[in-house]
Amino acid sequence: MNTQKAAEKMLETGEFYTALEIGREFGESAKRGSGWLYNIRMGSRYETVETELPNRRVKVVAIDGRRVSIDQLQNKALLFRRPRLLIENRV
Repeated sequence: MNTQKAAEKMLETGEFYTALEIGREFGESAKRGSGWLYNIRMGSRYETVETELPNRRVKVVAIDGRRVSIDQLQNKALLFRRPRLLIENRV
């Protein structure tokens, strides 16, 4: 798991996440989730919307200027949803 995958998930769902929520999404700790959110907030690759402290929530609206997730782009290019077997075995 890494920051890029967390950002892709956040972009795909379009929801606001706290450190605890993003950590739980991937079966990791809130501390790890906090690190991902920090990297996303501070990284120049990511465009975000943030709420104020306390309980900061972050929403990813673009990655490298792209406003849809890689999975959504692949589904659109293939004209159908990718089989689950192919999605789960990706590295």
